[in-house]
Amino acid sequence: MAFKTVRYPGMVEIKDPGNAGTFQLPEHHNATCVLASGGSGETRVLGAPKFLGQTCQFSLTVDGGGDVVITAASTVNQTGDNTMTIADAGDEITLRGTVKAGALVWRVASNDGVALTTV
Repeated sequence: MAFKTVRYPGMVEIKDPGNAGTFQLPEHHNATCVLASGGSGETRVLGAPKFLGQTCQFSLTVDGGGDVVITAASTVNQTGDNTMTIADAGDEITLRGTVKAGALVWRVASNDGVALTTV
């Protein structure tokens, strides 16, 4: 069954960089990335937002048995968490860029099943 893709103006799909990779965020667009995990744990790195209000969404479509752990350059909530563990197909998190103490940081806009921790 083919799925129709709905385009959101200003949203681009970014490539999953794979294990130990760094997401390449677009300079002038919001981003979405569909992830797939392998049989063992994997890691990814997410830099700071490129602009105020930028959104970045991650969703796990294929669970190969391992988790995908994303470590952000900044905290993603007031608790101070900076690590997101995506464990199961269907888990999804959306981050939005905001300003804290004069620096661009991510904040969780929505979360469905993603565990947040501090590293």
